[in-house]
Amino acid sequence: MKQTMIAISFLATFAAASHAQTGRENPTADYALIIGQIHTMDEAGSVAQAIGIEDGEIVYVGSADGLPNVIGLGTEVIDLGGAMVLPGFVDGHIHAAAGGLIMLGVDLQTDDKDELFARIRNEVENNDDDLILGFGVRFNPWTDGNPTAAMLDEIESERPMFFWAIDGHAAWVNSKALEMAGVNKDTPDTVPGYAFFERDDEGNPTGWIVEVPAQLQVLSALLDIDPAFIAKGVEMWMGRFAASGITTVHDHGIQGLGQDEGFQMLQAFEQEEKLPIRVIGSYYWNDGTIDPLPGTMELRENYNSNLVRANYLKINLDGGDDKWTALMLDPYVDEPDRVPEPIIPYDVLEDAVVRADAAGIDVTCHCFGDLAVRKLLDAVETAIQVNPLRERSHKITHGTYVHPDDYARFGELGVTYDSTGAWMSLDPLMQSIALARVGEERRDNAYPAVSVIAAGGSFSLGSDWPVSGYLSEYRPLSAIEAAVLRQLDGRKDVPPLGGEEARLTVDQALNAHTINAARGMGMGDEIGSLEVGKKADLVVISENLYEIDPNDISEVEILYTIMDGQVTWDHTKQ
Repeated sequence: MKQTMIAISFLATFAAASHAQTGRENPTADYALIIGQIHTMDEAGSVAQAIGIEDGEIVYVGSADGLPNVIGLGTEVIDLGGAMVLPGFVDGHIHAAAGGLIMLGVDLQTDDKDELFARIRNEVENNDDDLILGFGVRFNPWTDGNPTAAMLDEIESERPMFFWAIDGHAAWVNSKALEMAGVNKDTPDTVPGYAFFERDDEGNPTGWIVEVPAQLQVLSALLDIDPAFIAKGVEMWMGRFAASGITTVHDHGIQGLGQDEGFQMLQAFEQEEKLPIRVIGSYYWNDGTIDPLPGTMELRENYNSNLVRANYLKINLDGGDDKWTALMLDPYVDEPDRVPEPIIPYDVLEDAVVRADAAGIDVTCHCFGDLAVRKLLDAVETAIQVNPLRERSHKITHGTYVHPDDYARFGELGVTYDSTGAWMSLDPLMQSIALARVGEERRDNAYPAVSVIAAGGSFSLGSDWPVSGYLSEYRPLSAIEAAVLRQLDGRKDVPPLGGEEARLTVDQALNAHTINAARGMGMGDEIGSLEVGKKADLVVISENLYEIDPNDISEVEILYTIMDGQVTWDHTKQ
């Protein structure tokens, strides 16, 4: 692999010579990156040799010959040694704050039940904490019903255990946790029909909890979920985001804290200069009895700093196919009579989208099933018809199933189709639960990114970290590899989901994690491509992704990450 270096001797000679040649009286560029393969991801797909950064802004992109106009004696020159430079990776869908609560304790991501229980036993034996935490319990190992408290009681009955499911929308607990939370046969469900405690034939809670309100009802009885607690986890993960090349994220909902508390925590990180990424935040709406506009407008007014902006309305319209809560145009194969209700009634949805659009507020919507996708597109279409013309950045996220009749509507309506690279494979969940729910044909047409792009739509990549259907993954290079191959690393013996024709090109995947993701969060004029006047967000990587075997993309080293003109990751200092 190529390695870069800070060319100290070169810096002195080049800066002195360029200072003598410059036409500027006091050139003061902070950084000059030279001798690289700088893929700007602009409209023309330009590739440059050098880039200059000053006061957090890109002031030069072009050949090395033009750098004398921006370099001064104080400029730090980075000789890229031919390394690849891209715009900083933009994550179109993440829960950065919620990850500080969910991604704690033992990692339980495994398909093997024996391995799962071994990890739990090891944690119990080696952890003296009063509460045993974990995350990543997968669905596919449980073919005969969900796991129960009784299974955990055999390992630990004196201390409570709380394990998040891989999708973040369920949890597995032992009897001690239920006891401490006061949950028993007589306890009403938190939100009947949506957030509830799975029960046996006699009505007793089994230890499997569905949806966040019910999960937090139990977890809040086991620990003090306050900003200080969550901040510790968030700070740890922020550094990992920077190390993976991420510079901007679109947070799709703060959970575990009040929304104000969450944004205040993020702004505190910014004020303390501990925030290595910029965050576009959202007002999270999953209750149709509440008008989301006042809360969204209040957040937009209160949180509008350089690195933390809360200006989106996040709508949760449906669930997922695993629980038969995804809104589907055609019946479920295994439960044809089951017809789930939308989380937000359709008339309420359309009214909110129209009013939000009129107020200049863009929406992003959790739409797992093809009916949910259609209903959101319908609402946006209505908003466009009745509201004045404006620059819009509405987005649908997940879009696991999209009806072919709706592929072209993304481009026609200017709605970004955002989904998750690490989910676009025939993983065990897709091979079992998804196949049983929707059948082979619909399953194989899942995540139709290539089809939406071909129909004129814009596709962006977002991790949805820390949650997933099978693999929790935040690293953009892993997402890009999976989107290009439609296969997961370590599972390349499994055919690509949808066949080879469903694979994205490397260029499409890079656009999806840079400029398209930026446009999908209303920041296309500020970030996402390396152009003069845009924010200095970029990542330097050790190999040219266009030239290597796509199977190796996830192994490429992140050398430097620069966000807002500041180095947030430097591989030489680790």
